Amino acid sequence: MKGKSSIWFKHLKEKGTLNIDRDVFIFGFFLVLSFVFWYLNSLGKEIESEVKYPVRYINLPKERVLTEGLPAKLDLYLKGPGYSVLKLKLSGNRAPLVLDISTINYRRVPGSRSLNYFLLTDGLIPILSNQLHAECEITSVSPDTLFFSFDRITSRSVPVIPDIEVLTERQYFIKGSMFVDPDSVTLTGAEHILDTTSAIRTRHKRYSGLSETVKKSIGLRMIKGILASSKKVTVTIPVEQFTEAETQVPVRIINKPDSIDVKIFPDVVTVKGLVAISDYKKFEEIPFEVVLDISKADLKSSDKIPVEFRNIPPFVNSLRVSPSRVDFLIERKNK
Repeated sequence: MKGKSSIWFKHLKEKGTLNIDRDVFIFGFFLVLSFVFWYLNSLGKEIESEVKYPVRYINLPKERVLTEGLPAKLDLYLKGPGYSVLKLKLSGNRAPLVLDISTINYRRVPGSRSLNYFLLTDGLIPILSNQLHAECEITSVSPDTLFFSFDRITSRSVPVIPDIEVLTERQYFIKGSMFVDPDSVTLTGAEHILDTTSAIRTRHKRYSGLSETVKKSIGLRMIKGILASSKKVTVTIPVEQFTEAETQVPVRIINKPDSIDVKIFPDVVTVKGLVAISDYKKFEEIPFEVVLDISKADLKSSDKIPVEFRNIPPFVNSLRVSPSRVDFLIERKNK
């Protein structure tokens, strides 16, 4: 008997819960439905709202460029039927409103020596309203004042600097300098930018494993707001196999006082360096200078005196001399 009572009570409890859930669902449905009817009814009434709208500026003064100021979007405060305002707010990709600078009344900032100007946006309302094609009206625009500047457009020629990292195969080197064609470009843009631009670089490139001369077309690292006469240049990277060459060079003594004679041992040294195979025969013809500068030597010391190079050609790498220090003997002259 007790078991039957427990089952009957449980069934009654579940039935009550079901009725409560159904009542809540019905109440929620009618609540949402009433909100929808209220909202649809309000769309026909006049409301006020704000919307951000993109703006595009055209017909700037000749040989002038905007440097700062004019915003890409303006805050429009709208008043009109709810459905019209809602349509504007929900529109995704809005075509920008066009402002023709040549027809707008802007003024120079009082006391400004540069090309600084200001514009009161309430004067833009008729222009913006004609392009908006909506049943609502624009009551105001924010910000209420736009400040902006013009700069002169100038041109100047600057050199092109290759920003290139090269790793060659073993026994291969870059012979000389990279060749850039064209080696300079003409930049056109705002005067204040060009005044601080002394050169333009290529985009950074890294080449590895090179074993021959290559030519690469590389884009320039463009400067924002600046046009270049060429967007790409051709860079020649002269790679050639190098080999070791050597020659015998006499040591020349310089800055010797007249009161002494200096003898050195050895007085001829071996000069070695890495040169391109095509320049191998030139190595012996190079007028190397290996000198011993007495004014820099400590003649009271028993140490050997170091020698140094002069007249080193640019196509020789890893130049060294053997021996790099020489013995010396000082003899004083009789008065």
